[in-house]
Amino acid sequence: MVSKPSSTQSSRLAQETRERFVADAGRTMVEIVAATQERLSVLMNEAGSSRDMQVRRDAWTFFQRGKMSWREGTVTGWQKGLKPVSTFAKTDFQDIDGLQLVGTDVVENKILASRLVLRVMDKVSSELDDLRLRIRFLESTEDLERHDILRPEVLLLVLVEQWAASGMPSGSWPLVNDVVQSLLSERLKVAYRKANEFLIERGVMPTFELKDR
Repeated sequence: MVSKPSSTQSSRLAQETRERFVADAGRTMVEIVAATQERLSVLMNEAGSSRDMQVRRDAWTFFQRGKMSWREGTVTGWQKGLKPVSTFAKTDFQDIDGLQLVGTDVVENKILASRLVLRVMDKVSSELDDLRLRIRFLESTEDLERHDILRPEVLLLVLVEQWAASGMPSGSWPLVNDVVQSLLSERLKVAYRKANEFLIERGVMPTFELKDR
């Protein structure tokens, strides 16, 4: 039988796990910015219609101005996700279907993020499922909260929102989506695995029984 830490210890462990995960994700942003820069530079040298070339030039130009803002804004947004979320703040992560009125940009960001999440989940789902069970065990909850920064949909929505917030032109995200998705899939898989290893080392559900799943 798995022995559970005290309530205080459990809360502290869960919080430290999230902090470590966000730190790992934050370090990945350095690579993501570099890979995005390379991708946009390659596209600048590829043949295309005059319209496509203009879109690529605009994306490249605006990225030079906004790439640090994108990186820093994303990391800051992830760090904010570590703090308790008030009832009012939770509306930021509500689904599109609801009664709230949302702007076109908000809807577009959610759509782009949801597509990115589907691709990333193919790689990280196994490690995420294990981590989800361990956090549920520590916090005695049915599941991760909808606004939990450990959820890929929460993490990646911040990334996409900050792309727009950094001044990138509308419609520029598809130019870099594939390279960002590929890198994120690999790095987040490692981040989730490291989070599991951190908890296993501290005796949190080293193994799972069928009933746990």
